[in-house]
Amino acid sequence: MKSKTAQISLIGLLWLGGSAALSQLVSPWTSHATSVHSQGLAGFFATTGGWANLAADWFWLRANIAWETQSEVAVRSWLQLTLAAGGDSFYFQKNAARILAYDLPAWRIAVEPDAPAAVHAEWRRVGAAEGLAIVLTTAGEDPVRWLEAGNLALYAGRDRQLAGAYFHRAAQLPGAPWHAGRIYAQLLIEQGRRHEALAWLREWLPRIPPDDPLAHRELVGERLAELELELRSLGEPL
Repeated sequence: MKSKTAQISLIGLLWLGGSAALSQLVSPWTSHATSVHSQGLAGFFATTGGWANLAADWFWLRANIAWETQSEVAVRSWLQLTLAAGGDSFYFQKNAARILAYDLPAWRIAVEPDAPAAVHAEWRRVGAAEGLAIVLTTAGEDPVRWLEAGNLALYAGRDRQLAGAYFHRAAQLPGAPWHAGRIYAQLLIEQGRRHEALAWLREWLPRIPPDDPLAHRELVGERLAELELELRSLGEPL
């Protein structure tokens, strides 16, 4: 689930100076930064000026190398440094969150496939929670972050209720991808919360533009009609 593509700036530096030279350049920062308490890492890198971006690229590369060997301890260490040096980069935050939420639990499950299902579920829940903590750190009014959170909660944590809350939040914000609202309605239905889904679709449908093919207004209208028919056939109030 993670992206393994290094940033162009890093690739250029590797071609020009070689990985050994780059490693020598950032290694003093690495040795010092790892001795700083986690709460102070971001502050430390803030004092390095523009060099922090170079360090973040390097740390991300090292995290990828550790990922290839499925070394959880090393991956966590390099991701921590990447996030601290990378500031508010959503690229780093999103991909680090995906590694923590999807990959690390999958590695543990592969090593212990005979562990109880409840244990596997707990590993996935913890991984998803770690990923969400990163993505939602500065979510604010950014629908893309809330959408990413919804995906993490749904596909990594397998928590429909939590995922629904995040998709709902995304769908309410300006500029949100239209599918966020459709996913929210579907999750409500899957949880047996049909009346809530009905209320949401009735509220949301008028806001969907008819001339945007990505909005699929007709599809939403059809789903609303199907839901009304289903509830009516069950004798449920509309």
